[in-house]
Amino acid sequence: MYKKRYIKEKLVLYFFKVLITAVFSGTMYYTWVNFYNPFVPTPFFKLGNYFLAFLFVVVYVSFVGVFGGFMVGTSSISDLIFSQVIAIAFLQGISYVIFSLLSYRLISVWPFVALILAFSVFAAIWVVVVDAIYFKLHAPRKTIVVFNNVDSYLSLKGIRSMDKRFTVVRTINSEKTPLEELFGYMKSVEAVFLCGVPSDYRNEVVKKCIATGKIAYVKPKISDTIIRGGKTIQLMNVPVYRCKRSNASLAYSVLKRLGDVLISLLGIIALSPVMALVAVAIKLEDRGPVFYKQTRLTLNGKQFKVIKFRSMKIDAEKDGVARLASENDDRITKVGKIIRKLRLDEIPQLFNILSGSMSIVGPRPERPEIAEEYEKTIPEFALRLQVKAGLTGYAQVYGKYNTPPYDKVQMDLMYVANQSVIEDIRLILMTIKIMFVPSSTEGVKENQKNALRSEGKQKKSEK
Repeated sequence: MYKKRYIKEKLVLYFFKVLITAVFSGTMYYTWVNFYNPFVPTPFFKLGNYFLAFLFVVVYVSFVGVFGGFMVGTSSISDLIFSQVIAIAFLQGISYVIFSLLSYRLISVWPFVALILAFSVFAAIWVVVVDAIYFKLHAPRKTIVVFNNVDSYLSLKGIRSMDKRFTVVRTINSEKTPLEELFGYMKSVEAVFLCGVPSDYRNEVVKKCIATGKIAYVKPKISDTIIRGGKTIQLMNVPVYRCKRSNASLAYSVLKRLGDVLISLLGIIALSPVMALVAVAIKLEDRGPVFYKQTRLTLNGKQFKVIKFRSMKIDAEKDGVARLASENDDRITKVGKIIRKLRLDEIPQLFNILSGSMSIVGPRPERPEIAEEYEKTIPEFALRLQVKAGLTGYAQVYGKYNTPPYDKVQMDLMYVANQSVIEDIRLILMTIKIMFVPSSTEGVKENQKNALRSEGKQKKSEK
Protein backbone atom coordinates (compact mmCIF):
# COMPACT_ATOMS: atom_id res chain seq x y z
CA MET A 1 0.00 0.00 0.00
CA TYR A 2 2.69 2.48 1.03
CA LYS A 3 4.87 1.53 -1.94
CA LYS A 4 2.05 2.22 -4.41
CA ARG A 5 1.33 5.58 -2.78
CA TYR A 6 5.03 6.45 -2.83
CA ILE A 7 5.32 5.64 -6.56
CA LYS A 8 2.18 7.65 -7.31
CA GLU A 9 3.52 10.68 -5.43
CA LYS A 10 6.88 10.46 -7.19
CA LEU A 11 5.30 10.23 -10.65
CA VAL A 12 3.03 13.21 -10.00
CA LEU A 13 5.91 15.33 -8.69
CA TYR A 14 8.13 14.24 -11.56
CA PHE A 15 5.46 15.29 -14.06
CA PHE A 16 5.18 18.78 -12.56
CA LYS A 17 8.96 19.18 -12.35
CA VAL A 18 9.26 18.27 -16.04
CA LEU A 19 6.38 20.67 -16.81
CA ILE A 20 7.94 23.74 -15.19
CA THR A 21 11.37 22.90 -16.61
CA ALA A 22 9.87 22.55 -20.09
CA VAL A 23 7.98 25.84 -19.80
CA PHE A 24 10.99 27.88 -18.68
CA SER A 25 13.55 26.24 -20.94
CA GLY A 26 11.12 26.14 -23.87
CA THR A 27 10.34 29.83 -23.49
CA MET A 28 14.05 30.70 -23.43
CA TYR A 29 14.61 28.52 -26.49
CA TYR A 30 11.72 30.19 -28.33
CA THR A 31 13.04 33.65 -27.37
CA TRP A 32 16.50 32.78 -28.66
CA VAL A 33 15.38 31.20 -31.94
CA ASN A 34 12.86 33.90 -32.88
CA PHE A 35 14.23 37.13 -31.44
CA TYR A 36 18.01 36.84 -31.06
CA ASN A 37 19.53 34.10 -33.23
CA PRO A 38 18.44 35.64 -36.59
CA PHE A 39 20.31 38.84 -35.76
CA VAL A 40 23.64 37.55 -34.43
CA PRO A 41 26.67 37.79 -36.77
CA THR A 42 26.92 33.99 -37.01
CA PRO A 43 23.45 32.47 -36.51
CA PHE A 44 23.16 29.01 -34.93
CA PHE A 45 21.56 26.15 -36.82
CA LYS A 46 19.85 23.01 -35.50
CA LEU A 47 22.66 21.52 -33.43
CA GLY A 48 23.65 24.88 -31.97
CA ASN A 49 20.07 25.69 -31.06
CA TYR A 50 19.55 22.27 -29.52
CA PHE A 51 22.71 22.71 -27.48
CA LEU A 52 21.41 26.03 -26.11
CA ALA A 53 18.08 24.38 -25.26
CA PHE A 54 19.98 21.68 -23.36
CA LEU A 55 22.02 24.39 -21.61
CA PHE A 56 18.82 26.17 -20.45
CA VAL A 57 17.56 22.91 -18.95
CA VAL A 58 20.86 22.19 -17.17
CA VAL A 59 21.17 25.72 -15.75
CA TYR A 60 17.59 25.86 -14.50
CA VAL A 61 17.56 22.37 -12.97
CA SER A 62 21.00 22.90 -11.38
CA PHE A 63 20.10 26.16 -9.68
CA VAL A 64 16.66 24.97 -8.59
CA GLY A 65 18.36 21.89 -7.14
CA VAL A 66 20.92 23.99 -5.25
CA PHE A 67 18.32 26.37 -3.83
CA GLY A 68 15.78 23.64 -3.02
CA GLY A 69 13.04 24.84 -5.36
CA PHE A 70 11.80 21.28 -5.97
CA MET A 71 11.58 20.29 -2.29
CA VAL A 72 7.78 20.10 -2.28
CA GLY A 73 6.44 18.61 0.94
CA THR A 74 9.51 19.42 3.02
CA SER A 75 9.76 23.20 2.48
CA SER A 76 7.20 25.94 3.03
CA ILE A 77 5.38 27.54 0.09
CA SER A 78 7.18 30.85 0.64
CA ASP A 79 10.58 29.14 0.70
CA LEU A 80 9.80 27.20 -2.49
CA ILE A 81 8.68 30.34 -4.31
CA PHE A 82 11.75 32.23 -3.10
CA SER A 83 14.02 29.40 -4.27
CA GLN A 84 12.36 29.29 -7.68
CA VAL A 85 12.65 33.07 -8.13
CA ILE A 86 16.38 33.05 -7.33
CA ALA A 87 16.96 30.14 -9.73
CA ILE A 88 15.00 31.99 -12.43
CA ALA A 89 17.08 35.13 -11.84
CA PHE A 90 20.27 33.10 -12.32
CA LEU A 91 18.86 31.49 -15.47
CA GLN A 92 18.03 34.90 -16.92
CA GLY A 93 21.37 36.36 -15.87
CA ILE A 94 23.33 33.58 -17.55
CA SER A 95 21.06 33.76 -20.62
CA TYR A 96 21.68 37.50 -20.87
CA VAL A 97 25.45 36.98 -20.77
CA ILE A 98 25.29 34.21 -23.41
CA PHE A 99 23.02 36.19 -25.73
CA SER A 100 25.24 39.29 -25.40
CA LEU A 101 28.42 37.32 -26.13
CA LEU A 102 26.87 35.72 -29.19
CA SER A 103 25.60 39.11 -30.39
CA TYR A 104 29.02 40.80 -29.83
CA ARG A 105 27.27 43.59 -27.90
CA LEU A 106 25.38 44.34 -24.71
CA ILE A 107 21.77 43.67 -25.60
CA SER A 108 18.82 45.27 -23.81
CA VAL A 109 18.32 43.92 -20.31
CA TRP A 110 14.60 44.76 -20.09
CA PRO A 111 13.26 41.69 -21.95
CA PHE A 112 15.08 39.53 -19.41
CA VAL A 113 13.67 41.55 -16.50
CA ALA A 114 10.19 41.04 -17.97
CA LEU A 115 10.84 37.30 -18.27
CA ILE A 116 11.99 37.16 -14.63
CA LEU A 117 8.72 38.77 -13.53
CA ALA A 118 6.58 36.55 -15.77
CA PHE A 119 8.43 33.37 -14.80
CA SER A 120 8.22 34.30 -11.11
CA VAL A 121 4.44 34.62 -11.30
CA PHE A 122 4.20 31.26 -13.10
CA ALA A 123 6.57 29.67 -10.55
CA ALA A 124 4.46 30.97 -7.65
CA ILE A 125 1.31 29.49 -9.20
CA TRP A 126 3.19 26.23 -9.87
CA VAL A 127 4.34 25.99 -6.24
CA VAL A 128 0.87 26.63 -4.79
CA VAL A 129 -0.78 24.09 -7.12
CA VAL A 130 1.85 21.37 -6.67
CA ASP A 131 1.96 21.85 -2.90
CA ALA A 132 -1.82 21.44 -2.72
CA ILE A 133 -1.74 18.34 -4.95
CA TYR A 134 1.12 16.82 -2.96
CA PHE A 135 -0.71 17.09 0.36
CA LYS A 136 -3.92 15.93 -1.26
CA LEU A 137 -2.12 12.73 -2.20
CA HIS A 138 -0.06 12.62 0.96
CA ALA A 139 -2.22 12.45 4.09
CA PRO A 140 -0.43 13.37 7.35
CA ARG A 141 1.31 10.36 8.84
CA LYS A 142 0.30 9.28 12.32
CA THR A 143 3.52 9.71 14.25
CA ILE A 144 5.05 8.93 17.63
CA VAL A 145 7.76 11.25 18.95
CA VAL A 146 10.33 9.54 21.17
CA PHE A 147 12.70 11.77 23.15
CA ASN A 148 15.18 11.37 25.98
CA ASN A 149 15.26 14.70 27.82
CA VAL A 150 13.78 18.19 27.83
CA ASP A 151 16.26 19.60 25.32
CA SER A 152 15.77 16.82 22.79
CA TYR A 153 11.99 17.28 23.09
CA LEU A 154 12.28 21.05 22.53
CA SER A 155 14.51 20.51 19.47
CA LEU A 156 11.55 18.82 17.73
CA LYS A 157 9.34 21.92 17.99
CA GLY A 158 9.69 22.65 14.28
CA ILE A 159 8.80 19.07 13.34
CA ARG A 160 5.71 19.06 15.56
CA SER A 161 4.47 22.19 13.78
CA MET A 162 4.53 20.40 10.39
CA ASP A 163 0.93 19.32 10.80
CA LYS A 164 0.45 18.85 7.06
CA ARG A 165 3.05 16.07 7.07
CA PHE A 166 2.70 14.57 10.52
CA THR A 167 -0.03 14.01 13.07
CA VAL A 168 1.73 13.50 16.38
CA VAL A 169 -0.52 11.10 18.29
CA ARG A 170 1.83 10.41 21.19
CA THR A 171 5.06 11.71 22.75
CA ILE A 172 7.14 9.24 24.70
CA ASN A 173 10.10 9.61 27.04
CA SER A 174 12.46 6.71 26.33
CA GLU A 175 13.70 6.72 29.95
CA LYS A 176 10.20 5.95 31.21
CA THR A 177 8.88 3.70 28.44
CA PRO A 178 10.12 0.09 27.94
CA LEU A 179 10.70 -1.03 24.35
CA GLU A 180 7.85 -3.56 24.38
CA GLU A 181 5.41 -0.86 25.45
CA LEU A 182 6.62 1.42 22.63
CA PHE A 183 6.34 -1.41 20.10
CA GLY A 184 2.71 -1.80 21.12
CA TYR A 185 2.01 1.88 20.46
CA MET A 186 3.79 1.65 17.10
CA LYS A 187 1.22 -0.77 15.69
CA SER A 188 -1.27 2.05 15.09
CA VAL A 189 1.11 4.63 13.54
CA GLU A 190 3.07 5.08 10.31
CA ALA A 191 6.18 6.86 11.55
CA VAL A 192 8.42 7.32 14.58
CA PHE A 193 10.62 10.34 15.36
CA LEU A 194 13.66 9.63 17.52
CA CYS A 195 15.63 12.44 19.15
CA GLY A 196 18.34 12.18 21.81
CA VAL A 197 17.46 8.55 22.49
CA PRO A 198 20.22 6.21 23.82
CA SER A 199 21.88 4.25 21.01
CA ASP A 200 20.82 0.75 22.12
CA TYR A 201 17.18 1.84 22.53
CA ARG A 202 17.26 3.75 19.25
CA ASN A 203 18.77 0.85 17.30
CA GLU A 204 16.05 -1.53 18.42
CA VAL A 205 13.31 0.94 17.43
CA VAL A 206 14.85 1.54 13.99
CA LYS A 207 15.12 -2.21 13.34
CA LYS A 208 11.52 -2.68 14.44
CA CYS A 209 10.41 0.09 12.07
CA ILE A 210 12.19 -1.56 9.14
CA ALA A 211 10.73 -4.96 9.99
CA THR A 212 7.16 -3.66 10.28
CA GLY A 213 7.19 -1.18 7.38
CA LYS A 214 7.16 1.97 9.52
CA ILE A 215 9.26 5.05 8.73
CA ALA A 216 11.92 6.02 11.27
CA TYR A 217 13.12 9.63 11.42
CA VAL A 218 16.29 9.86 13.49
CA LYS A 219 17.87 13.11 14.68
CA PRO A 220 21.58 12.15 14.65
CA LYS A 221 24.05 12.64 17.46
CA ILE A 222 27.46 14.20 16.95
CA SER A 223 29.08 10.76 16.97
CA ASP A 224 26.68 9.65 14.21
CA THR A 225 27.72 12.63 12.08
CA ILE A 226 31.41 11.83 12.59
CA ILE A 227 30.95 8.15 11.70
CA ARG A 228 28.84 9.04 8.66
CA GLY A 229 31.74 11.15 7.39
CA GLY A 230 34.18 8.27 7.76
CA LYS A 231 35.52 6.30 4.80
CA THR A 232 34.10 2.83 4.30
CA ILE A 233 36.91 0.30 3.91
CA GLN A 234 37.15 -3.48 3.84
CA LEU A 235 39.64 -5.03 6.28
CA MET A 236 39.94 -8.61 5.11
CA ASN A 237 36.27 -9.71 5.27
CA VAL A 238 35.14 -7.03 7.74
CA PRO A 239 33.46 -3.76 6.61
CA VAL A 240 34.81 -0.85 8.68
CA TYR A 241 34.26 2.90 8.93
CA ARG A 242 37.61 4.68 9.13
CA CYS A 243 37.16 7.96 11.03
CA LYS A 244 40.03 10.41 11.40
CA ARG A 245 40.79 14.09 11.76
CA SER A 246 40.17 16.16 8.63
CA ASN A 247 43.06 16.10 6.20
CA ALA A 248 42.10 17.84 2.94
CA SER A 249 44.04 16.97 -0.20
CA LEU A 250 46.74 19.32 -1.45
CA ALA A 251 44.81 20.00 -4.68
CA TYR A 252 41.67 20.99 -2.77
CA SER A 253 43.62 23.14 -0.31
CA VAL A 254 45.35 25.03 -3.13
CA LEU A 255 42.10 25.55 -5.07
CA LYS A 256 40.28 26.66 -1.93
CA ARG A 257 42.97 29.23 -1.08
CA LEU A 258 43.06 30.54 -4.66
CA GLY A 259 39.28 30.85 -4.58
CA ASP A 260 39.42 32.68 -1.24
CA VAL A 261 41.96 35.20 -2.55
CA LEU A 262 40.11 35.79 -5.82
CA ILE A 263 36.62 36.10 -4.30
CA SER A 264 37.76 38.31 -1.41
CA LEU A 265 39.66 40.64 -3.76
CA LEU A 266 36.73 40.93 -6.15
CA GLY A 267 34.36 41.40 -3.22
CA ILE A 268 36.44 44.18 -1.68
CA ILE A 269 36.64 46.02 -5.02
CA ALA A 270 32.95 45.56 -5.91
CA LEU A 271 31.66 46.41 -2.43
CA SER A 272 33.97 49.34 -1.72
CA PRO A 273 31.18 51.92 -2.42
CA VAL A 274 28.87 50.06 -0.01
CA MET A 275 31.60 49.92 2.64
CA ALA A 276 32.18 53.66 2.27
CA LEU A 277 28.47 54.42 2.78
CA VAL A 278 28.23 52.12 5.82
CA ALA A 279 31.36 53.69 7.33
CA VAL A 280 29.94 57.19 6.93
CA ALA A 281 26.58 56.15 8.45
CA ILE A 282 28.24 54.58 11.50
CA LYS A 283 30.47 57.63 12.03
CA LEU A 284 27.61 60.11 11.73
CA GLU A 285 25.42 58.29 14.26
CA ASP A 286 27.62 58.44 17.35
CA ARG A 287 31.07 59.59 16.18
CA GLY A 288 32.50 56.29 17.37
CA PRO A 289 34.91 53.95 15.55
CA VAL A 290 33.69 52.46 12.26
CA PHE A 291 35.24 49.02 12.73
CA TYR A 292 35.70 46.80 15.71
CA LYS A 293 38.10 43.93 16.15
CA GLN A 294 37.41 40.94 18.30
CA THR A 295 39.38 37.82 19.16
CA ARG A 296 37.98 34.72 17.50
CA LEU A 297 39.08 31.10 16.96
CA THR A 298 40.06 29.51 13.65
CA LEU A 299 41.89 26.36 12.49
CA ASN A 300 43.16 24.22 15.41
CA GLY A 301 42.01 26.83 17.92
CA LYS A 302 44.38 29.54 16.71
CA GLN A 303 43.27 33.03 17.74
CA PHE A 304 42.94 35.97 15.35
CA LYS A 305 41.25 39.37 15.22
CA VAL A 306 38.03 39.37 13.21
CA ILE A 307 37.13 42.69 11.55
CA LYS A 308 33.50 43.82 11.36
CA PHE A 309 31.57 47.04 11.01
CA ARG A 310 30.56 48.19 14.49
CA SER A 311 26.83 47.60 14.97
CA MET A 312 26.68 48.05 18.76
CA LYS A 313 27.23 50.93 21.14
CA ILE A 314 30.83 51.69 22.06
CA ASP A 315 30.39 50.38 25.63
CA ALA A 316 28.29 47.34 24.63
CA GLU A 317 30.25 45.01 26.93
CA LYS A 318 31.41 47.43 29.60
CA ASP A 319 30.70 44.76 32.24
CA GLY A 320 33.34 42.53 30.62
CA VAL A 321 30.91 39.66 30.01
CA ALA A 322 30.93 38.10 26.51
CA ARG A 323 27.41 37.58 25.19
CA LEU A 324 25.64 37.09 21.87
CA ALA A 325 23.17 39.66 20.56
CA SER A 326 19.66 39.00 21.86
CA GLU A 327 16.21 39.76 20.53
CA ASN A 328 15.50 43.52 20.79
CA ASP A 329 19.03 44.07 22.13
CA ASP A 330 19.29 47.71 23.23
CA ARG A 331 23.06 47.61 22.69
CA ILE A 332 22.56 47.62 18.92
CA THR A 333 22.61 51.07 17.31
CA LYS A 334 20.05 52.30 14.77
CA VAL A 335 22.54 51.90 11.93
CA GLY A 336 23.59 48.59 13.47
CA LYS A 337 20.06 47.17 13.19
CA ILE A 338 20.04 47.92 9.47
CA ILE A 339 23.49 46.61 8.62
CA ARG A 340 22.96 43.46 10.73
CA LYS A 341 19.65 42.75 9.01
CA LEU A 342 21.30 43.18 5.60
CA ARG A 343 24.49 41.44 6.84
CA LEU A 344 26.59 44.41 5.77
CA ASP A 345 28.45 44.28 9.10
CA GLU A 346 30.16 41.09 7.88
CA ILE A 347 31.73 42.63 4.74
CA PRO A 348 35.08 43.64 6.36
CA GLN A 349 35.77 39.96 7.04
CA LEU A 350 36.79 39.80 3.38
CA PHE A 351 40.08 41.29 4.63
CA ASN A 352 40.41 38.40 7.11
CA ILE A 353 39.86 35.99 4.22
CA LEU A 354 42.41 37.78 2.04
CA SER A 355 45.00 37.61 4.83
CA GLY A 356 44.39 33.87 5.35
CA SER A 357 42.88 33.97 8.86
CA MET A 358 39.51 32.85 7.48
CA SER A 359 38.06 31.15 4.41
CA ILE A 360 34.92 31.89 2.42
CA VAL A 361 33.37 28.58 3.54
CA GLY A 362 33.91 27.09 6.98
CA PRO A 363 32.53 27.09 10.54
CA ARG A 364 31.81 30.58 11.86
CA PRO A 365 34.61 31.79 14.15
CA GLU A 366 33.52 31.82 17.80
CA ARG A 367 34.80 33.94 20.68
CA PRO A 368 37.14 32.00 23.02
CA GLU A 369 35.01 32.83 26.08
CA ILE A 370 31.79 31.60 24.49
CA ALA A 371 33.50 28.55 22.95
CA GLU A 372 34.83 27.64 26.41
CA GLU A 373 31.32 27.95 27.84
CA TYR A 374 29.90 25.70 25.12
CA GLU A 375 32.63 23.09 25.63
CA LYS A 376 31.60 22.65 29.27
CA THR A 377 28.38 20.98 28.12
CA ILE A 378 29.42 19.99 24.58
CA PRO A 379 33.09 18.86 24.59
CA GLU A 380 32.80 18.09 20.86
CA PHE A 381 32.36 21.82 20.09
CA ALA A 382 36.13 22.12 19.52
CA LEU A 383 35.93 19.56 16.68
CA ARG A 384 34.50 22.31 14.45
CA LEU A 385 37.98 23.77 14.13
CA GLN A 386 39.47 20.91 12.16
CA VAL A 387 39.17 23.37 9.28
CA LYS A 388 39.68 27.13 8.93
CA ALA A 389 36.86 29.36 10.16
CA GLY A 390 34.69 30.79 7.39
CA LEU A 391 32.30 33.54 6.39
CA THR A 392 29.56 31.04 5.60
CA GLY A 393 28.95 27.33 6.02
CA TYR A 394 26.39 24.65 6.82
CA ALA A 395 25.32 26.30 10.09
CA GLN A 396 24.73 29.63 8.33
CA VAL A 397 22.85 28.10 5.40
CA TYR A 398 20.71 25.62 7.34
CA GLY A 399 20.67 27.21 10.79
CA LYS A 400 20.16 30.62 12.37
CA TYR A 401 22.15 33.02 14.54
CA ASN A 402 20.42 31.52 17.61
CA THR A 403 20.64 27.85 16.52
CA PRO A 404 21.69 25.76 19.55
CA PRO A 405 25.45 25.04 19.57
CA TYR A 406 24.90 21.26 19.61
CA ASP A 407 23.10 21.52 16.26
CA LYS A 408 25.75 23.91 14.92
CA VAL A 409 28.46 21.39 15.77
CA GLN A 410 26.61 18.72 13.81
CA MET A 411 26.16 20.97 10.81
CA ASP A 412 29.78 22.11 10.87
CA LEU A 413 30.98 18.51 11.12
CA MET A 414 28.84 17.67 8.09
CA TYR A 415 30.88 20.23 6.18
CA VAL A 416 34.17 18.87 7.56
CA ALA A 417 33.16 15.41 6.30
CA ASN A 418 32.02 16.64 2.87
CA GLN A 419 34.62 19.24 1.87
CA SER A 420 34.98 19.68 -1.87
CA VAL A 421 35.13 22.47 -4.42
CA ILE A 422 31.58 21.62 -5.58
CA GLU A 423 30.27 21.69 -2.01
CA ASP A 424 31.93 25.07 -1.38
CA ILE A 425 30.32 26.52 -4.51
CA ARG A 426 26.94 25.12 -3.49
CA LEU A 427 27.16 26.67 -0.03
CA ILE A 428 28.21 30.03 -1.47
CA LEU A 429 25.18 29.99 -3.77
CA MET A 430 22.90 28.94 -0.90
CA THR A 431 24.26 31.85 1.14
CA ILE A 432 22.90 34.24 -1.49
CA LYS A 433 19.45 32.80 -0.78
CA ILE A 434 19.57 33.01 3.03
CA MET A 435 20.83 36.61 2.89
CA PHE A 436 17.23 37.55 2.14
CA VAL A 437 15.71 35.45 4.95
CA PRO A 438 15.19 37.70 8.02
CA SER A 439 14.65 34.80 10.46
CA SER A 440 18.23 33.61 9.96
CA THR A 441 19.51 36.65 11.92
CA GLU A 442 17.26 36.16 14.97
CA GLY A 443 19.08 36.77 18.24
CA VAL A 444 19.05 34.62 21.36
CA LYS A 445 16.47 35.19 24.11
CA GLU A 446 17.00 38.29 26.22
CA ASN A 447 17.99 36.30 29.31
CA GLN A 448 20.65 34.30 27.46
CA LYS A 449 24.35 35.12 27.09
CA ASN A 450 24.85 32.44 24.43
CA ALA A 451 22.80 30.03 22.32
CA LEU A 452 22.60 27.26 24.94
CA ARG A 453 18.95 26.54 25.71
CA SER A 454 17.75 27.94 28.98
CA GLU A 455 14.70 25.68 29.23
CA GLY A 456 16.56 22.72 30.60
CA LYS A 457 19.98 21.44 31.55
CA GLN A 458 21.90 19.95 28.65
CA LYS A 459 23.58 16.63 29.16
CA LYS A 460 27.32 16.71 28.96
CA SER A 461 27.85 13.47 27.08
CA GLU A 462 26.03 11.26 24.61
CA LYS A 463 24.63 7.90 25.52
